[in-house]
Amino acid sequence: MVSQIIKKTITGLLVIAFCLAGIAKITDKLSPKVHHQMKRDFADLAKVNPLKVWFHHDVNSDMYCLVIGYLEVICALVLYSAPRPLKFLGIVILLIIMAMIMQGLYWLGKPAVVFVPGAVSSILLVINFITLLAEAPPKQKRRE
Repeated sequence: MVSQIIKKTITGLLVIAFCLAGIAKITDKLSPKVHHQMKRDFADLAKVNPLKVWFHHDVNSDMYCLVIGYLEVICALVLYSAPRPLKFLGIVILLIIMAMIMQGLYWLGKPAVVFVPGAVSSILLVINFITLLAEAPPKQKRRE
């Protein structure tokens, strides 16, 4: 009972955090100040994106911000209400996004305090993944 409450709380926090972050990246209707800060941050992150660093392919920072924003919103909604296999996929995609963003921040030489939101989100995603693995998969009905 308590573990279900904790699991639902963690999932709820992740859904709210990633939906708000994704919406802030997509549009300035929610908070123009945060949206413009995200745009500036993604302009820096586009310079150290793995596609740019390893394959010398320029990344459009506006498109990069938009794609990450949409992925965050979609994956958050998947965590909220999708079947179990899709929840696994959503968690993995969000973990990859968080790893890529934190790697970019590290390559930019940002201070350690900037990594805290990404690290906390990643830890909560891993906890959510583990609790999802611990659940018994739903039994399928036999067709006659």
